[in-house]
Amino acid sequence: MVHHLLNKWIDYVRDHIYVVTFMIFTALIGLLFVQYRLTKLEVDLQRRQFDREISKVLRDMEEVLLDDVEVTANLLALLGDRVHPRSTRDSLEVEMVTAYKDRVDSVLSDHRLSYLDYDFAFYQRIEDTIAFSSAKEGYQPHFQKYAMYPGGVVDQVYGKHLFRFGLLFHNKNLFIAYQISSILLVTFIFILLLLGSFFSTVLVLKRQKQLSKLKNEFINNLTHELKTPIFASSIIYKIIKDKGQQFSKEELDYHLSLLERENHNLKNKVEKVLELTLLERNDPELDWKRIDLHQVIQTKAEVYNIIVEAKGGKLTLDLLAAQHIVIGDPMHVGNILDNILDNAIKYSKDSPIIRVETRVEDSQLVLCISDKGIGIDKENLDFIFDKFYRVSQGNIHQTKGFGLGLSYVKMITELHGGTISLKSKLGKGSVVKIRLPLITLDSAKEHDTENIASRR
Repeated sequence: MVHHLLNKWIDYVRDHIYVVTFMIFTALIGLLFVQYRLTKLEVDLQRRQFDREISKVLRDMEEVLLDDVEVTANLLALLGDRVHPRSTRDSLEVEMVTAYKDRVDSVLSDHRLSYLDYDFAFYQRIEDTIAFSSAKEGYQPHFQKYAMYPGGVVDQVYGKHLFRFGLLFHNKNLFIAYQISSILLVTFIFILLLLGSFFSTVLVLKRQKQLSKLKNEFINNLTHELKTPIFASSIIYKIIKDKGQQFSKEELDYHLSLLERENHNLKNKVEKVLELTLLERNDPELDWKRIDLHQVIQTKAEVYNIIVEAKGGKLTLDLLAAQHIVIGDPMHVGNILDNILDNAIKYSKDSPIIRVETRVEDSQLVLCISDKGIGIDKENLDFIFDKFYRVSQGNIHQTKGFGLGLSYVKMITELHGGTISLKSKLGKGSVVKIRLPLITLDSAKEHDTENIASRR
């Protein structure tokens, strides 16, 4: 029962990828909102905790505020505005600010709050008047949240509870940040993990849907490609079986050759699929040899030039590379040229115009094959080297194939230590650029030594 339900859910996810994506996105937003509310609650708790800590600081300040007779006398003089002239009062205020800063700093350090940035003030409780303060600018209400009565001599001289001592903190949020830093860090990490997982899931689901589509297209295409030679072989076999005795030797040989050709065609199509699978192994067996790439290009050009000219086109060679020896598998390197040239011909609407160029750049042999064909739009360029991917117009593929050619070319190029890129513009044509490492003198000697050793 559970297995059946699980399979139904998997089928639903596969068929309703965007619905499932929306559900995941909604769940993610819900989790983020819950985490925001919990974090906000923790911040409120830490604000109340800060208020409690500052209340402890102010209680401790009561014991040290008036512990020095001389400082207390100067405080009484300043509170009563009995210091004249103004310059003398200003000088005394600076001295008193320093004295009380030291006292407050000491108490804050005892409570492990020395990192807080603050100002203090002695102000009248009733009137909006500041007697003196460490702040250059400030108003009495700013110091009222965290305040206490000095008491003692101040009450005796000026009346009970007339003056208050208040603190103004400029960075109290730093206290909150310190207290919840671990929570914020863990929350941030988990949010990143959630977002990363979400977007990764979306990309994987999108990729899986695309792969499923490509797989279905490949199977349909493979079925169609294999059906033709199989059907043709069966027809030829039936003809030979039913009328073979009536055929002359030439007619029988002709029909047998047709049968052999169709079987060979079928074999090539199957081997093309199997070949790419074998190359995807971790240790593909390649026949490494020294290759003159110019010679390979010229040999291939002799064949393809006939095809291009038959279509009224032109194949041009500009082999400018002074060095053109590489190490590789001759068959697979030749197949690279076959696939690219074949595509250039197939995807040219009218007469194919193809140019093959070579040059040396940064100790690499650069091979460029350009055409004036139909080109590829930007939406397809990112997937052009993917296995089974084929550019289509609507639901119709204009040319036959399995979508393995460029995937094969990319794999072989990389197995030879090279890189491949493709630039194209719809309606203007395409340029395939392959970079292969050139053979150096040292690598050539090493390669020759290995060949001699293997022959022994």
